[in-house]
Amino acid sequence: MSLVTAFYCEQARSDPWLDDERLLALVHFDGCAATRPDPRVYSVALKELGRTATAEVWLGARPARIGFTEGIYHASDGEVLFLQLRLDEYAPDALQPLTAVAYRRLFAKARALGYPHFLRLWNYFPDINRACDGLERYRAFCAGRHQALAAELAEFEIRLPAASAIGTHGGGLQLYALAARQPGLQIENPRQVSAFHYPPQYGRRSPSFSRAVLKDWGGHQHLYISGTASIVGHASLHQGLLPQLEETLANLEALLAEAERRATTPLDLTLLKIYVRPELDPAPLRERIARAFGTNLPLLFVRAEICRRELLLEIEGLAISATVNHA
Repeated sequence: MSLVTAFYCEQARSDPWLDDERLLALVHFDGCAATRPDPRVYSVALKELGRTATAEVWLGARPARIGFTEGIYHASDGEVLFLQLRLDEYAPDALQPLTAVAYRRLFAKARALGYPHFLRLWNYFPDINRACDGLERYRAFCAGRHQALAAELAEFEIRLPAASAIGTHGGGLQLYALAARQPGLQIENPRQVSAFHYPPQYGRRSPSFSRAVLKDWGGHQHLYISGTASIVGHASLHQGLLPQLEETLANLEALLAEAERRATTPLDLTLLKIYVRPELDPAPLRERIARAFGTNLPLLFVRAEICRRELLLEIEGLAISATVNHA
């Protein structure tokens, strides 16, 4: 078994995982919480599409040590660390400094626990496209993130974690992150300009993330895929939902191919999370994704705001080099 894995399960049947000593994190959506309190449970204010309610489960290979210090929940198994942090915005224009503080706190805690290398970060906050004092909130977030990462990472452009930044309907800045004792390998998409090289038209500070991170867990390789959208070069393409989906799938396929050039074995997608703007019908997406990647691939659809106003969807995921038994 690899050292960390993730999978989806029915939310109504997720509580038994709280009794599994390997549990690192249990992520619920639409603000739902577990029926009993647990520091490993993280609730994201995003509404899942359809009539299902799904939880995202992260397991390590060994019993986890759980803690809560300095406002950060954390669970680690000796090789991998999962962290969670939520901060309230104390002023309308506070997102940039708040983001910088949140990232510096996460890095400090991860280093103190012996896991200095971030592989994957999830960033959630409301009104992602709204302007505040003339600055879009996503760009304010990017400025704060860049400030922290430039200070924390000695090799900024080759050690960036994979990431997603998504607009929620809940308050506050919510982060959760996966870190390790040893670094992963940053993977960039040959069809896209690296986000950290975007021109100034996308903000005074570029988005600071890698397109994916390839991590070897003792012979099992995992690819943590960032939020991927209909962007070629640095430009958003297409106006309709299905044309944007086609371009996004092409980007995912290119990213997988680039990662497999660096991996020791082929990589298979094991789950995808699809963020879709609230006013859109995602029904046509499921069939097309199944044709691209197979009908057995677990998919989670949630309604969300995307980091660029013109983008209608974004897809993130996990690919692994070996079949893992979760039971």
